[in-house]
Amino acid sequence: MKILPRAVRIPQGRTAQPRNVRLMPTELVEVKHYAANEDESIAWFLHYLIFRGLADYKRELASYQ
Repeated sequence: MKILPRAVRIPQGRTAQPRNVRLMPTELVEVKHYAANEDESIAWFLHYLIFRGLADYKRELASYQ
């Protein structure tokens, strides 16, 4: 897995309202495991996964054009 640079923290009050993520119990265990391996919070790790997935999605869309 390619290590990406750490994201810069956003000043408090600058983000949109929090969004809930529903995970199956097995998925939550897996997310907790990987977050612990990265020595980060679950929220940080989910944020990282969303941005990584969004980048992949954009790359896939661009390949169709």
